[in-house]
Amino acid sequence: IQVSGVTDSQKVHVMHELSKEHPWRLVVTYDDNRAKEIYDDFSYFEPNTWLYPARDLLFYSSDIHGNLLTRQRMQVFKHLMEDVGGTVVTTVDGLMDHLLPLSMMKERRILVESGEVLDIGDMKERLRDLGYERTGQVDGMGQFSIRGGIVDIFPLTEELPVRIELWGDEVDSIRSFDPESQRSVEQLEEVVLYPATEIVLTPEQVEMGLERITKSEKSYEKTLREQFQTEEAHRIRSIIEEFKENLKDGMATGSLDSYLTYFCQDTVSFAEYFPAEETAVFLDEPIRLKERGEAVETEFRESMAGRLEKGYLLPGQLNLLYSYKDVVMKLNRFHCTSLCMMEAKSGDYKVKDSFHLEVRSVSSFNNSFELLAQELGDWKKKGYRTVLLSASRTRAKRLAEDLRGFGLNSFYSEDTDRVVQKGEILVLHGSIRRGYEYPMIRFGVLSESDIFGKEKK
Repeated sequence: IQVSGVTDSQKVHVMHELSKEHPWRLVVTYDDNRAKEIYDDFSYFEPNTWLYPARDLLFYSSDIHGNLLTRQRMQVFKHLMEDVGGTVVTTVDGLMDHLLPLSMMKERRILVESGEVLDIGDMKERLRDLGYERTGQVDGMGQFSIRGGIVDIFPLTEELPVRIELWGDEVDSIRSFDPESQRSVEQLEEVVLYPATEIVLTPEQVEMGLERITKSEKSYEKTLREQFQTEEAHRIRSIIEEFKENLKDGMATGSLDSYLTYFCQDTVSFAEYFPAEETAVFLDEPIRLKERGEAVETEFRESMAGRLEKGYLLPGQLNLLYSYKDVVMKLNRFHCTSLCMMEAKSGDYKVKDSFHLEVRSVSSFNNSFELLAQELGDWKKKGYRTVLLSASRTRAKRLAEDLRGFGLNSFYSEDTDRVVQKGEILVLHGSIRRGYEYPMIRFGVLSESDIFGKEKK
């Protein structure tokens, strides 16, 4: 379905209203800033909203980075495994990288319950396999430490680290604790430990993957030598030897991503993590999605081809990205709704029905309460129903009082389902980026940023 005539701030309202029958919603947009805006606005309508950031595949393995990006992505995977519904906002390049099937990640997580028997040696190996780093004291995400009968772990999916205390080989207590003061925060009955990396492989997969990599490296090295590119042949051999050494020593978890297709033949796109019948997919400005998708694809292919020629990569590493056309094919399985300001002809998607909404943006009042009261007075004469959103309950109550001083029928309420009558102004606690107006049904929504302007940071 294609919906045109919608403004940026009001698209989220349309998305929420159109998807009430679907437990899951996937919102695909064209850049990171826009994704953040949609995420902030959607969080007001649906508390179960998460932001799924895309990885920069060109620089991800060579870049020096912390695990914040992995943490954000792992939290989304956790919710997809545990929850029955929610909203995920991502960019089109977030759907283009290859991932392990969700079932594989589900199998590798560790459940620790109070009272169960736990083998510390086995636990140490399993945590290492899941990408955790052993340290003397846990002070960062993705770390674990073992001191006597105490195991401290900081999972990427939790806000605080957990401490597992053993009595002999039995779990005596599980508690979350503050990493700075080391004081206990909350007693837990159980804890689920998710991987600290997106690539969790079984020993069999590692063995098979290394065989494929060795075979590919020998074949490519031979090709380079036949073309008298001895320097490049020596380089690819050295890189692969070093990678294999690091993998045996458990130090190559960061660079596994770039060899994923060698270790796992059944990779999937992020879109395939969602059940097709239970998910409503929203495409924000399809033409801009196409531009972004094709630009990412072109940049990736050109850069990787250059690196392949110089002996920095194996031929199989060129297949780390789904093409934009592949992503479109995957999205065509879903109930998709495209939202755009101007009606656009999109040859990529099969459009079954088109609708046009008449929507207006709200002009800014630049801190002028008189202008606001005047505008609301005009709306009242026209029989408008108005909702005003304020990020603070105290400010919302004061706003309703101040507007009553201008002779307007305004009131504060905690009931978001209350039907607003003609000429009424309902002030609610909540936040959206910008307001909007539906002239045909005489309904308007105003945000605090429309009235007081937005803080510059």
